[in-house]
Amino acid sequence: MERLVSSLSVRLISVVLVILAALVPLLYLGVSAIVHEGYAERFVNQLRAYSRLVADELEAIDEPNFDRRAVAVLDSAVLSGQVVFAEIRAGPRTLHSSIATAPVVAPPRDDFRFGDQSDQTYFITHTVSRGDHSVVLRLGFDEVPTLERIHAAERRVLIAMALFVASSIAVAAWLSWVIARPMVRLQHAAQRVASGDTHAQLHVGSSIREVQELNYHLEHMRRELVGANERLTLEIREREVSEQKRLDLERQLLHRERIATIGTLAGGVAHEFNNIMTPILLYSQLALAEVPTGGELAEYLTRVTAAAHRARSLVTRILTFSREMDVQQPTVFQLRAPVEEALALLRAIVPANIEILFNARDEAMPVLGDASLVHQVVINLCTNACEAMRGSGGKLALTLSVAENPADGQVKPGRYQLLEVSDTGHGMDPAVLAHIFEPFFTTREVGDGTGLGLSVVHGIVTSMGGVITVRSRPGSGTTFAVYLPAASAGQRQGPARAASAGA
Repeated sequence: MERLVSSLSVRLISVVLVILAALVPLLYLGVSAIVHEGYAERFVNQLRAYSRLVADELEAIDEPNFDRRAVAVLDSAVLSGQVVFAEIRAGPRTLHSSIATAPVVAPPRDDFRFGDQSDQTYFITHTVSRGDHSVVLRLGFDEVPTLERIHAAERRVLIAMALFVASSIAVAAWLSWVIARPMVRLQHAAQRVASGDTHAQLHVGSSIREVQELNYHLEHMRRELVGANERLTLEIREREVSEQKRLDLERQLLHRERIATIGTLAGGVAHEFNNIMTPILLYSQLALAEVPTGGELAEYLTRVTAAAHRARSLVTRILTFSREMDVQQPTVFQLRAPVEEALALLRAIVPANIEILFNARDEAMPVLGDASLVHQVVINLCTNACEAMRGSGGKLALTLSVAENPADGQVKPGRYQLLEVSDTGHGMDPAVLAHIFEPFFTTREVGDGTGLGLSVVHGIVTSMGGVITVRSRPGSGTTFAVYLPAASAGQRQGPARAASAGA
């Protein structure tokens, strides 16, 4: 910064020097001319007055003693130190001073201005009346003392000009430093602001009012720009968050619409399929009743009947997913009961290389709905978890807890009973996670799964007013979180009042 200040100071001083170089010679010439004219005019006025006095003295001299007294007047003029030539012409006669040391040759004409004729003598002539005749008085005054005074005055003017130039340069250097330093500081601060450091304050101390005002206005502009930038950044951030929320809601809406559409289609197909399977199952049972027991035909009919029952079971699961099946009147039950019942069943069928962990709160966890559907949810989730750990083994963990206003953005604020099912299996990538709740979507081999398990779970949880979320990464396992709304006090009393009313 000091280099920039020095550079700016040098430029300002250079400008001052150029101005002085252009003006000082003209100023010196003007002042010298004024001094010369002043001294010359003073000199001329004095000698004219003196010569007039000498002429008056000559006019007052009596005629009989004129020559002697005239010479005395001329000697007196020479002794004054100003006159170097004194002469009186009276017709053919010429009178001169008796004490003049060196003869001075007088030019034929008088001087009209100081320094005229370049002889350093100013000649002036007066005509003196002497009664019936007149005489001519001619005096020559020495110009050298006046010229010396003029030269001395010019030297003083030159010295004054030199001092003026030196003081001007010093003042210019001081002013350039005073002006340049705060301006360079403002420049550096402005560059920092322009480079992105919007918190760099434009505060520069200066005794110059204009610089103070410039600093004030620049700082005010910086604060306004910083405020506008912060507001714009905040607005952009809010818009980005809103846009992301909008996209998430659109994805959720599209996902639900897709599931609802597929569910409606599946429900219609299930009804038609059920209508087809009903006569097959009926006539198979009638035919089985007519044929002899133990025969080959009876075995075939038994297999047909079993296949028809499996088909009807599949239809039931499809109807459960589409939520068009007849749901029993919801009741308030403790969430722990169907979970423990499902775990008791799972422990008998889960492979030995899978460890089941269960953690639940001791307090009551009331939920409004159908306990058998929760049982089905646990079975399906645990079956999928075991399938993910098949062969490698691992841990299957079930946790029951209470969630107050969950931080998950997919769940509305409120009080929920939370069921978490997690495994240490192979996990899922985002492409698979986007479709796991869609009907008939499965990653298993053909014939190893129908792809309806998680769809049924999603339909059951949604029918109970809950939400199911999933977290998973390849190689890090999977965790399903089922949020079921906690039953309120009025909901807990509802079944009791209904029972007393029925009694």
